[in-house]
Amino acid sequence: MVLLVSIFGLFFAGSIKKEPIRIGFVATLTGKQAELGLQQRNGVQLAVENINISGGVAGRSVELIIRDDLGSPEDAKNVDLELIDMGVVAIIGHATSGQTIAGLQVTNPAHVILLGPTISTPLLTGKYEYFFRVHPTFLNAAQGFANHIYQNRKLTKMAVLYDTDNAAYAETYRTAFADKYQAMGGALVGEVSFSSSAKPDFALILSKLHESNAEGLLIISADIDAAMIAQRARLMGWQAPLFAAAWAQTATLIYRGGHAVEGMEIEQAYALNSQAPDFLSFTKHYSDRFGQIPAFGAAYGYEAAMVLAAALQKNSGKAEGLRQTLLEIRDFKGLADNFSFNQYGDVLRPTYLNVIRGGKFVVLKSLAPTEP
Repeated sequence: MVLLVSIFGLFFAGSIKKEPIRIGFVATLTGKQAELGLQQRNGVQLAVENINISGGVAGRSVELIIRDDLGSPEDAKNVDLELIDMGVVAIIGHATSGQTIAGLQVTNPAHVILLGPTISTPLLTGKYEYFFRVHPTFLNAAQGFANHIYQNRKLTKMAVLYDTDNAAYAETYRTAFADKYQAMGGALVGEVSFSSSAKPDFALILSKLHESNAEGLLIISADIDAAMIAQRARLMGWQAPLFAAAWAQTATLIYRGGHAVEGMEIEQAYALNSQAPDFLSFTKHYSDRFGQIPAFGAAYGYEAAMVLAAALQKNSGKAEGLRQTLLEIRDFKGLADNFSFNQYGDVLRPTYLNVIRGGKFVVLKSLAPTEP
């Protein structure tokens, strides 16, 4: 009888399904600036599906819990706290710097990893916290962009238009660009900030910038606003070259901008022309799964989920000690290039200059990375 009970006990113990490893994902998923967050979500979903098909992590499946931060810092904190209360081992997100900085007020005290797929503000560089990112700081990219515009495009007078709703990104990017551009001899002859949530009158704003006689316009905004700005500029007859920060580079920019964004140049830490087998495979699988070509948010979302899974595998699926395990990862194989986290959770990766030609993003050249 004892033997029989023991056998049944072993049988039921073996048949009990292990609890899944819960990972949170948070980004702006609704509203006019949702495209980047939706791309990230899709990339993370695809990664989790592939992970589970391959057997999961540490013998357990991965459960992805998705939340919308509504593009609000306060909502970012609320949903991060909700996920922490649900027992997630880590959170992948957010899509923008403002929400990330807000979310860290919740995740850091709880010692929960917040892993940013597309967060590039230098304001989070070099901090010993529970924040990691797979996207490099934009400091090198913004300065390289300024050098390209001044030295290669020979433009000595620029106007800048930026969205303060994501001030941690836009204002810092503006400063990094301006410092380098002016140090070389260039001048910012026109500069206007706006709040995208306030539905600004871009026709009025652009009229003022046009009067500055700027030779080019740098746009630091999300895709849909950048597209609208380009449309308004061309409708009023302003044919100055247009440039945009990486925040704008999605399919929505081209779809909404149409002919007005032809020739627009954009900096981006994303190898659009990569022929790496993993990159090509990801592009095909993503297109088959979601019916569209992946943008940089999708690729970095995928990489964020994969590197997190690799760390959890080494850490037996536990949240405790996960920060140190992530720091120990070296030369992780990304989709187009390898990367490692430094002691602050930052990465060192190349950046690229792209242009829109024939309704597609085309790589102009790469910029060598510098240590943040």
